[in-house]
Amino acid sequence: MGIAINNGRLIDPANKIDSKLNLLIENGKVAAISGKPFSADTIIDATDLIVAPGFVDIHIHEANIDKDTGDFEIGTFESMLRMGVTTAIGGNCGFGALNPIEYLDKVDSDRIPINLGMLLPHNSLREAINFKDKYKEVSPSELTKMTGIANEWLSQGLIGVSFGLRYVPGANTKEYFEVANKAKEQNRLITAHIRDDAAGVIDALDEFISFGLDGKSKMQVSHIGSMAAFGQMDEFLSAVDQYKYNGVDISCDCYPYYAFCVAIGRTTYDDGFMQRYNTDYESIEILEGEYKNKRCTPELFAHLRQNDPDVLTTAHVMKSDEVDKALSHPNVMIASDGVLNNMQGHPRVSGTFPRALNILVNERKSMSAYEAVRKMTQMPSERLGIEKGNLAVGKDADLVLFNLASIEDKASFTNPTDEPVGIKYVLVNGHIALKENEITNSKAGQSIRIK
Repeated sequence: MGIAINNGRLIDPANKIDSKLNLLIENGKVAAISGKPFSADTIIDATDLIVAPGFVDIHIHEANIDKDTGDFEIGTFESMLRMGVTTAIGGNCGFGALNPIEYLDKVDSDRIPINLGMLLPHNSLREAINFKDKYKEVSPSELTKMTGIANEWLSQGLIGVSFGLRYVPGANTKEYFEVANKAKEQNRLITAHIRDDAAGVIDALDEFISFGLDGKSKMQVSHIGSMAAFGQMDEFLSAVDQYKYNGVDISCDCYPYYAFCVAIGRTTYDDGFMQRYNTDYESIEILEGEYKNKRCTPELFAHLRQNDPDVLTTAHVMKSDEVDKALSHPNVMIASDGVLNNMQGHPRVSGTFPRALNILVNERKSMSAYEAVRKMTQMPSERLGIEKGNLAVGKDADLVLFNLASIEDKASFTNPTDEPVGIKYVLVNGHIALKENEITNSKAGQSIRIK
């Protein structure tokens, strides 16, 4: 059954297109593009809508699997779909599924609303050899076991390797380098939540770049707003630009919010964090559980660190002008860093892409719609080396249709899964998966694996 999408403004940066054009979808692929309307079994009138490749989110934290039922807690994936994301990449920041290959197999057997690729989380390698202490180094023999597992899993289609350098302070540079080398050998992406932020962010960038100074490695610095938007963004972006001039293949991603999200027990909140961010306990908001939306006191902070270390928090400490500067940089793509825990979390999981379009394109007019779509489609797809974010004839029919004039995020720290407005249709692999905020096909997605 064919689907015709007529009368829309087609923005496809991968093919340098921004025109009123019509598309014909057949058998899950883009079958034809024309200036004349198509006829088909299903006709979508896209008048006043932008028709774009489905957004590609290079940085999410994949859904948990319910321990009792064995089912995906698919709220994360549904939130992605509702904001126009058709492909996302999990396993970021060095943490994620303990066996990412089995996770992808489950995606294909159970099916989910979007396409999903996986990075190999560094900490999953530590877990695979039953090494639990994040403050200790692994032995040489343990590292050999880890790199062997890394090589095996990467060869089965993982996008690359992710590191959470801040979250595993006991791992030395050799451990990271040896794991990264397995990604380099297979020409895969190397991503990182780098070891330090704020005043220490440049040294942390230098350490990460040392993993790939051969000039052949693809390096990605994650969520740079939460790393350098404390007074260091100009220096940080300049340092990245200098590395690029000197042959390092590096890019970055950022989300359009001014508060980061992390579990209260993570090393981010180890001693010294208030001095690092020039803040106090009041800036930390609890995002779930008994104390949801309460601000921390010294007593509450200590209680949760001790008794509920996995509870999600947000820290309202980032400088808005520096986040905006990062988003506007030509080498920074837009990504959500979306995560939900028991359907609670940061609103970026449901609002990132509509928010970026509304704030950057409509309100501030600091970016064209074309450039915003480029940062959400072509840039991440090319970085990942996947056949997405491209509406040329023969490509996968992953699309989002949205009304630029009305698009707006509605998610908040109180209600992080409230759906945006302005997203009219989302197609995943040629199936209409969402229409006017209603999910019409929750199993259109599949795994993304590379060879």
